[in-house]
Amino acid sequence: MASGQRTTATTTQERETTGEQQAPEETGQTPRRRRPARRGQGGQLRTEIVEAASRMLAETGDVNTLSLRSVAREVGVAATSIYLHFDDIAELITAVKQRRFQQFTEALSEAAGTAGDDAPSRVRAMSRAYVSYGLTHPGNYRVMFTPLSETANSAEGDDESRRERQAIGEGAFALLCDAVSAAVGEADGERVAIHLWTALHGAVTLHSLTYFPWPPVEEHVDSLVSLLLRP
Repeated sequence: MASGQRTTATTTQERETTGEQQAPEETGQTPRRRRPARRGQGGQLRTEIVEAASRMLAETGDVNTLSLRSVAREVGVAATSIYLHFDDIAELITAVKQRRFQQFTEALSEAAGTAGDDAPSRVRAMSRAYVSYGLTHPGNYRVMFTPLSETANSAEGDDESRRERQAIGEGAFALLCDAVSAAVGEADGERVAIHLWTALHGAVTLHSLTYFPWPPVEEHVDSLVSLLLRP
């Protein structure tokens, strides 16, 4: 092989090793470059990948348009760098949903903590926080409840991976369910919590339709909670 060819091959290999993308003239694209992470900062790159994928999903609302290669371009790294953190697109989407639900759960927990020990007050505060989060962070909220892509759904995975996907959002629901159970009793707690979660999700969706004369959000949520917690 000629020396010029060896130089090109070596340069390409070095770029893939450091996570740097090829030059625009080599790929025909103009990606945003990312400075290679220092040793011990692999976790930072993983976070950047998750946040980039989350932004892209929030903008399009369509998980079927997301690919590891497109996320790599957004972050400014070679596609091979993503495989150091995620095996496939299903694993990345799962990580995105987990991150958004973590923030959502923290918002509900904080609201419950400020409401004191009165169970109905805690349910009301968490319900307000639920709808507020959905309306304040519409992109993140859409990501949370966007189904997995057709590719991700059809991809085979081990039992642990499937359980991990099924567990997304369980923490937030369990928090709400505990508060509802304290307010209406253990026997009816989960049933009422399911109705409440469903209604709150509908409230977020419907209040996004600003052209319809819905009542003020907090008034709507408080009325809803009062009806569901009624003895």
